Amino acid sequence: MSHYDAIVIGAGHNGLTTANYLARGGMSVCVLEQRSIVGGAAVTEEFYPGYRNSTFSYVVSLLRPEVVEDLRLADYGYEAITLENALYIDSSGDHLLLTADEQFNQAQFEKFSQTDFQAYESFEHSVDQIGQLLAKQWLNEPPKLGEQGVGDLLTMLKVGVDVFRLDAEARWRLMQFFIGAPETIIDRWFESEKVKSMVAAHIMPANYAPLSQPGASLAMLHHAVGEVDGRAGAWGIVRGGMGGITQAMLKSSLALGVAVRTDAAVQQINVSDERVTGVTLASGEVLTAPVVAANTDPKRTFFTLLGEEHLPEGFTRDVKSFRQESASLRMNLALSELPEFSALPGAEGAHHRASITMIESADHLNAAFHSAKRGEPADPPIIEAIIPSVLDPTLTDTPGHHVMSLLCKYMPYDLSGGRSWDNEKDRITERIFSYVERFIPRLRDITVGHQCLTPLDLERMLGMTRGDICHGRLEPDQLFNMRPHPDAAQYATPVKGLYLCGSGAHPGGGVTGAPGHNAARRILRDA
Repeated sequence: MSHYDAIVIGAGHNGLTTANYLARGGMSVCVLEQRSIVGGAAVTEEFYPGYRNSTFSYVVSLLRPEVVEDLRLADYGYEAITLENALYIDSSGDHLLLTADEQFNQAQFEKFSQTDFQAYESFEHSVDQIGQLLAKQWLNEPPKLGEQGVGDLLTMLKVGVDVFRLDAEARWRLMQFFIGAPETIIDRWFESEKVKSMVAAHIMPANYAPLSQPGASLAMLHHAVGEVDGRAGAWGIVRGGMGGITQAMLKSSLALGVAVRTDAAVQQINVSDERVTGVTLASGEVLTAPVVAANTDPKRTFFTLLGEEHLPEGFTRDVKSFRQESASLRMNLALSELPEFSALPGAEGAHHRASITMIESADHLNAAFHSAKRGEPADPPIIEAIIPSVLDPTLTDTPGHHVMSLLCKYMPYDLSGGRSWDNEKDRITERIFSYVERFIPRLRDITVGHQCLTPLDLERMLGMTRGDICHGRLEPDQLFNMRPHPDAAQYATPVKGLYLCGSGAHPGGGVTGAPGHNAARRILRDA
């Protein structure tokens, strides 16, 4: 029987971040990972012979620079490459291609509106202001909702001061984002349907909501707090794929003496006298520790690994109602040549080095959501795509070949009529190919292999309840000191010694490292 000061369940980026900080604080730490590779959803794998890609999460921006610096990730091989451009396109060929050239961008907007370029600049300024305010809270433990100590009151005071440092308009916009519906915000700012669809798409990747849902705009702010190489709001890829982040975290952890075990699925969190004592693995092996930090999502942590018999009745009832679903389907394509877009013919261009959003209109997002709510995969889906091999040729063995990532929304976990994703996957995959071929006519001809990961696949492979890539929807009542519950929002849970360190805790989903950082700080404070 092995004993440690702390056991971390799950070697995703937050689990490795927690382990790293705990080891730096002098604790002996063991990280347990059910898969044969560390990284969780931030991994690079060969999905077809000779082609590698970021299997699940595929872009970087939200990873906190403090975590990058503290864990010395650059010293261990982490390198981000900025995605300079963004393309928003519909199947008719109408498109907005945005680059670093402001004059070029203005001309792109003026294809559809004479006023929306200036409106978009003002809108982005408001979003950036509010996003930076939120970013200040990401590496702080949320204050308690219930009985508050001096520290909680000081935190609330600091938040209030930060809010009132915003100008009057930004404070108003902040409230609109928290309680307003996206469609109201979008209609207030923009006149062109093309620009409206672009802004609507900003709420889509980490969300599962229609444009009419109050508070759904928060997903837009969640993605405005990031940066790449010090550039606020920038997005990028990682050289070698997203596994470059977690492999660097692994090396940093190993240098501090952290024990990391793969193929080590946890079957149960052990409890005695109302406090954790360690874990039992699926193999039957028992590891002991007075602290267990769970990088698993809240429902998996509390109900699959712990057991509700150890939890207060009201807490159990509330966490069962915690909304977990992102309706996400991921595809990775192996391509024999660079794809050519019918609307943008010719050799490699700015659009190949862009995030590519295929969306017909703002109404397309609403239709995709309501289809998924009925248990029908969106047809057509909204797709966010990138071709990372244009910026990083190391992802393929053959020069001139490429890999392409597709995030397809909204794809429900539960299909209508009792259908199974195991039976429907091939049919839905063909529908997705058919839709993308409206943009890239020869896509099937140049595809030599592909990987499709449905919400059910995500649940099976990563242990994410209902395939939720964010471990819980990013909506006002599921954020900050309510995530995932007021009695677990400070990372400690009602069971002594059990902590949450994954995306189901503040500040939420995305490859941030923030929950892992904050949980470790709380554990060290409690020790």
